Amino acid sequence: MTTTDLDEAHAKITELFVSHELAPRTRKSSVDMKLRSLHRGDVGIEFLDYGADVRIDPEDLQDFRVVQIPLAGHPSMQVGSTTVESSQRMATVPPIDRPFSMTWDGGSPHLIVYVRRTALERVAEQLYGKSAVDLGYGMDLSGGAGRAFLRSVVELHDDMIGQPSSTAPAFLQGLLADSMVSRLLMAMQPSMAEARNVEVERRLVREFRELLECHLTEELTVPDIAECLGVSVRTLQTALRAETGATPSGLLRSIRLDRAREMLLEANPREQSVTAISELCGFTHQGRFSALYLKSFGELPSESLRR
Repeated sequence: MTTTDLDEAHAKITELFVSHELAPRTRKSSVDMKLRSLHRGDVGIEFLDYGADVRIDPEDLQDFRVVQIPLAGHPSMQVGSTTVESSQRMATVPPIDRPFSMTWDGGSPHLIVYVRRTALERVAEQLYGKSAVDLGYGMDLSGGAGRAFLRSVVELHDDMIGQPSSTAPAFLQGLLADSMVSRLLMAMQPSMAEARNVEVERRLVREFRELLECHLTEELTVPDIAECLGVSVRTLQTALRAETGATPSGLLRSIRLDRAREMLLEANPREQSVTAISELCGFTHQGRFSALYLKSFGELPSESLRR
């Protein structure tokens, strides 16, 4: 719709979003509003341009969240003492638990992404294991996560405006919407995504160690271990490097050396030999084992055995 009537513009945005105060910031008491709205289920995409300098004071959003992306200009949002200056690189994300106000100049048309709160919490539960997330007030659109979010919005928009014959099936429509909401959360929650990755890496390293303890005497290779853990060699390498600073083969060797030392120190030299213990720990080359042991512990395996 388009309208130059302030009251009509106010009524339409109240119907679409929430009750609010809309006031021109100049003597001009009219607007030149242009609005296009697409909604499907729990999500929506709006184009909104008031065509005038305005101040907007909404009531609490409560049951939905929006990401407001200015296509031009430099509008701002005030939340308490915090001011978010938005641009094509920084979107605003109004809160649901605090009052806020916005100022838009006449040259700041917006793309607004709408998500029902229940849908956001459902996807957050799937991503992070909890539905309550603190989104903050701004989204950086210049980084990889922000750009991925924008791409998902475009993909969803293109499907929403498609002809009936070209529109995706209902289950795929849901996937497109959930993908967009996931991208929104990841763009707003980088610290949570990183924390989740850290937990996954820690679990993988723990399982790696447990696997080696159970199969210490076997000649396992790194690809064998990765296959047993259900991950690629690269994923295993990345996790181990992040958690321990070591490579899979280096950590495998270190664990075997530690086990060999434990066995040598506990063994009776009259009943056990260095060769037998090293083979039990997966070392088949005695000269290499002795050199690695000396480098790691500062003494030869035979010295440890005689203690």
